[in-house]
Parts: sequence; C-alpha cells; structure tokens
Amino acid sequence: MRVKKNTVKKSNEIPDDALEALARCLLPAIRSYYESDEGQREFAEWKSRQGTEKSGEASKPKSGEVA
Repeated sequence: MRVKKNTVKKSNEIPDDALEALARCLLPAIRSYYESDEGQREFAEWKSRQGTEKSGEASKPKSGEVA
C-alpha cells in the first residue's frame, strides 16, 4: 500500500516550478556578475568583512563574562 504525502501547501509558499523558472532566469546574470572585475572586487571585499566581523565577535565578551 502506498502512503500519500501531505500535499497541502501554505498559501504563501512559492511553487517549486516557479522557483526553478526564476533560478533559470537569474543564474546566468549572477554568474556573469561574479565573473566580472566588479563582482570579483565586491566579493573579495565581502569576504574580508566576514573575516573581520567574525574575529570581532570572537573578541567580544559574552553576556555575563568579564573581558
């Protein structure tokens, strides 16, 4: 006997086929941007900010701790 999956979707969910269609449209533009000089530069800046934010969080005392 086959068990049916719950097929009830919330009204605010986007159907999978719509998400796939959107991804197929956006992916080429996203790839070309990140392959460009500007995209490479902004990605490098973002990566460096991520490193400084993480190191800054590690040096902050947690609540209840003394620095």
